Formats: sequence, structure tokens, C-alpha cells
Amino acid sequence: MKKSLLATLLITVTVGASYSQSKRNKSHFSLIIGSCFKSDTVDININGHELVRDVVIDSNFSTGVTQLAIYQDEDGLWVLNENEKINLGSLDVNKTLALNIKINGVATSKSIDLRKGWILMLDNCYTESKSGKPERSVTIQQHKKTVVLE
Repeated sequence: MKKSLLATLLITVTVGASYSQSKRNKSHFSLIIGSCFKSDTVDININGHELVRDVVIDSNFSTGVTQLAIYQDEDGLWVLNENEKINLGSLDVNKTLALNIKINGVATSKSIDLRKGWILMLDNCYTESKSGKPERSVTIQQHKKTVVLE
């Protein structure tokens, strides 16, 4: 009886340890700057840290994304802009990102719960306003699985 209980406990601990190692690290995230940007000047701050300032971006006609992306992995926080890749250390990320983005001087703030998805797609497309007129609006889609662009 003790042997079977010990074996069951050992298997449970092993499976639990394997599962916890396969889970995403809570500090990892990706921010993809996506659709509807055309020669727009962008500033991006996350959790009070300035990451991008006065960068001009364009959404690619084929892919629908820009040349700008930000991500954090075990090696730190990375900003990719065209062929340049800069490591900015690491951000202390709990469960929430405080994202402040300024597009052509217009500031928008978003609070992002990473438990809903750590792959973030930021767009600046036209949406219908309350008055019924189209206006550009910053939206963020969150994904838990790899995003496939078609």
C-alpha cells in the first residue's frame, strides 16, 4: 500500500513539474504593431519605461504588420525595428501591462491582462465613432497561441 501511494505521489510530482516547466513564463509577452499605420510617428511606453520614441512606421501591404515589434523572453526585453534589434534589459511584468502609445501626438493608454493572452496585436484602424463618423482607434487583440498571418 505504501509503495503504491509513494509511486502515485512520485508520478504526480513528476507530471506536475513537467507541466509547470512547459507553461509560459509569466514575464514573457509579444507586442506586434499591426495594421492601418501609414507613415505614422509612434512612441511606446510599457509599465512606465520608454521603449520607442519618434519611430515612423508603415503597415506592410502583404502581411498587414509594421517593421516594429516588441517582445520579452528569458534573455530580456527586445525592440525590433526593421533590421535593428535592441535589448533593453528586462521589465518587471506581473500580470498586467500598462501600455501607453502615442500615434502622431495622440495618446492612448491600455491596461492589458496577460492572463487573457500574451501575444498582443496592436492596430490603428478606422472604426465607427459614437457619432457615426469613422475615426482611427487603437485596438489590441490578445492571443494565447501563435498568430498565423494569412
